Amino acid sequence: KSLGYLVWRETLTAISDQQGAGVIVAEAPPGQRLVEMVQKDYHEAALRIAGHQRARMALWGVVEEDRGKILVDTFLSILTVPGAGDLSVAVGGKMAGRPSDGESLTPLRAAISRTRFNFASLSVPREELFLRPLVTTGSLVVRAKPDDQSPSVGQVAAGNVLQAVDMVDGWFAVRLNTGILGYVHAGIKSPLAVPPSRVEANSTGVNLRSGPGKDYPGALKRDLRGTFRVMDMRYRAGQGLWYRIDLGPKETWVTGSLVRPRFSIPAVHFLAGLYRYYATRYVDATAEFSQFIGSPGVQEDHLNLAAAFQLLGASRLVGAKDGRRAYEDFSQAVKLTPYDPEAYLLRSVTALGMTRPVEALRDLDTALRLDPQYPPARALAAATGRIATGRDKSSLQYLTELPRYSKEINKIMEQYTIRIDAENR
Repeated sequence: KSLGYLVWRETLTAISDQQGAGVIVAEAPPGQRLVEMVQKDYHEAALRIAGHQRARMALWGVVEEDRGKILVDTFLSILTVPGAGDLSVAVGGKMAGRPSDGESLTPLRAAISRTRFNFASLSVPREELFLRPLVTTGSLVVRAKPDDQSPSVGQVAAGNVLQAVDMVDGWFAVRLNTGILGYVHAGIKSPLAVPPSRVEANSTGVNLRSGPGKDYPGALKRDLRGTFRVMDMRYRAGQGLWYRIDLGPKETWVTGSLVRPRFSIPAVHFLAGLYRYYATRYVDATAEFSQFIGSPGVQEDHLNLAAAFQLLGASRLVGAKDGRRAYEDFSQAVKLTPYDPEAYLLRSVTALGMTRPVEALRDLDTALRLDPQYPPARALAAATGRIATGRDKSSLQYLTELPRYSKEINKIMEQYTIRIDAENR
């Protein structure tokens, strides 16, 4: 329960500047108890709860504690929402990425079709998870015990920092300036912002400020590389997010644009990346998927790591139109999952958008060799055939240069018995 609230709070922090986004803590449908649902079937319970709350994604987990360490298994499901965009890349009339409205039915596309993710198991020291600052965004009552009916041991005004030292049953245990230990609920009823416990940086000549904003005097200028403990976090209108980082007794603040938050479990970065992608905030999505890929413990999890590289590539391709780096990301996914035809199709479509038909057709052939009946591969092959023969007259002929490779395309069509007009468009 405590970790669930923490992940919820961290996800809110990760997408705090995204208008219209919502993150909901699990509640059971009317007449059913959450504990009874999850005891029967974790996945089914998560999907039913998410469906009840009309959610786009569901993140849940199984948590155990062993000798001061929290053992975490985390799962994510993407729910099908009518009318919502898919996770795909496509070649429009000008370049790779999402097609323009006029070319929304472009046949040159590949999807990231996975909807379930079982993330690698983690073992995290309890202190590493729960020891962190909390920023009050309103007046907050601190209780003597983790109970709404417990007497108050203090009241903290908005704009102050509380130091969390642990969590109990969905309550933060906090140490007040008086030394008294108290509790504040981690749920929505508590006016709190929960910063990441650490941020990472790799910048030269950073101007650190004495307060959260460019209008504060400079504290010092130095290179900022490595991981830094967060002591406070503030949002300033027009200046974005600022972090106070621990560089000794002197108060030092850095703009959020120069650091990368490191959240408690990698799944938070993956989930935040999906939030950003669906909101068409592709630069932010790129940052979150990059953070997931760089998280401890994910390198051996080839299936999810490949998915992260695919989503990173899609974010770069659609957002920055950076075909070269997207191609490299999709290539990493191919190396991690060489048995997956979808990985080759994503790279094939990217290559077509970069006017690299030889590589594109090679990947298409590999996808079909892995699964000759794979519908997306057969549909893409048929599309290349129509473009190459001029049946689909569009600027795609010039962008992809496919008409020059009609012979190679015909060979693929014959080898896998693909008819240009018979495959699903």
